Amino acid sequence: MFRAFLIKTAVASALVLGMSGGTLAQQPSDTTQDAKKAGKEAKDAAKDSGEAAKDAAKATGKAAKSGAKKTGQVTKDAAKETATGTSKAAKTVKKKLTPDTTSATCKDGTVQTGKTKTTACFDHGGVRD
Repeated sequence: MFRAFLIKTAVASALVLGMSGGTLAQQPSDTTQDAKKAGKEAKDAAKDSGEAAKDAAKATGKAAKSGAKKTGQVTKDAAKETATGTSKAAKTVKKKLTPDTTSATCKDGTVQTGKTKTTACFDHGGVRD
């Protein structure tokens, strides 16, 4: 009876130790796999975050470029309008300051302008009759 008890106890102990030993042996493997999986997921998340930042930067760059282009066009248009206005003002001032002129056909066949017909053809042989 004692002998049967010892055998049963030894078998039970072997089973308990064998299972727990197997479980303990599997735990580090499972833990390692879980850690590797978590590391891979973290790496993928970082990669996705980097891609999102890259896309956001690209969009910001495009918006800035577009804004700068529009600003440049507005500035160019304003400068053109200012130049046109200045040119018109200069012509108006010139007309106000320059006396009226007349044109005359000279004896050499050219048409000249001047304050008077005589001064217009002064170097061209005089006024043609």
